[in-house]
Amino acid sequence: MKAIILAIGDELISGQTVDTNSAYLSRRLAERGVETVEHRTVGDDKERIASAIAEAAGRVEIVVVSGGLGPTEDDLTRQAMADAMGCELQLNAECLADIEEFFRLRNRKMSPPNRAQAMIPTSAEPMRNKLGTAPGIAARIGAAQVFVVPGVPAEMKWMYDNCIAPRLPAGEGVILHHVVHTFGEGESDVGAKIADLMKRGSEPTVGTTVAAGMVSVRIISRGRTTEDARLQADLTVKTLYERLGNLIVGKGDATMASAAGELLRKRGQTLATAESCTGGLIGEMVTSVSGSSDYYLGGFVTYSNRLKRDLLGVSEELLARHGAVSEQVAIAMAEGCRQKLGSDWAIGVTGIAGPAGGSAEKPVGLVYVALAGPEGTQVFRYVFPGARDMVRLRSALAALNCLRLALLR
Repeated sequence: MKAIILAIGDELISGQTVDTNSAYLSRRLAERGVETVEHRTVGDDKERIASAIAEAAGRVEIVVVSGGLGPTEDDLTRQAMADAMGCELQLNAECLADIEEFFRLRNRKMSPPNRAQAMIPTSAEPMRNKLGTAPGIAARIGAAQVFVVPGVPAEMKWMYDNCIAPRLPAGEGVILHHVVHTFGEGESDVGAKIADLMKRGSEPTVGTTVAAGMVSVRIISRGRTTEDARLQADLTVKTLYERLGNLIVGKGDATMASAAGELLRKRGQTLATAESCTGGLIGEMVTSVSGSSDYYLGGFVTYSNRLKRDLLGVSEELLARHGAVSEQVAIAMAEGCRQKLGSDWAIGVTGIAGPAGGSAEKPVGLVYVALAGPEGTQVFRYVFPGARDMVRLRSALAALNCLRLALLR
């Protein structure tokens, strides 16, 4: 079976809100053997929404629409759904009672516009919403099953589990999505190493994407059963590890910080950080991982030369001779940090994030990463392209990658 997912809202069209619902729905439908062939975003225009619903229903077996079920004037999905079905809206007594109860339980007075949320197309079935005030809609348009759910992610997810999934017919097979994250080489370099796996028509389907400074390899495997699909994916992942080696950071939800953190935990070792141009970003990444207190002691954000000197012991003579952005200062920051906090490992980062501050000798994007550890200190020089945020992000990822590789060795 194939599906089209429609996301409704001017806020999505304008870029004010990022559509995460469609990606979630695609993954969940794939678990039932339903292949999503298109994501489409439509603004708050009744005629366009109705046209999009009708057109999608004519092409695939399943259509899921999220958003536009609120109580305000710009929430037009109910009316558009009725138009696409060729029927009228009708007040549903059960839905109205649910909405009134929702407000009563919270000691709030129901606003008159909320009554509109109980309006359901006459030929459709309401889907009750236990988390909010907007009921969903289930209907048939031609041969297609059409489901309309609220745009609020928590409500959408609850409604998929409790209202949509039980109504889906048994799919023919299973589709699984896997991802393997890499760091250290560009997309073209990674692609060249796995070009044969990415050929059109190959099974499983393999492709690459770049996001947040990392190159990820996507695998879509299909099988009659979950076990068949997983076996295909496992064989491909094994090949990726053989081809890409230590470029691979991890799979699935793994991040650079979680990969390095897990290696620290296995060794029973600790980490501290001394940051200048990254401004605490490395520490933020490390502490975003649950359980990071097992190995992360803390860090210094020494943006000024005075704090590099006073907190980390970087000498005035070193700063004057080589400048704050230098391998000598990066080394002194890492070693000073390790000594002050008594950690097994310490990272020191200094650089020019831009857009100002660069020169011919020290261009914007120049970053030095020093890693002080049990066997001494290493320093790495990078010149990262991109705007300020990207330079800082890549610097933080590169620093943690230096730690990860050192721990692997």
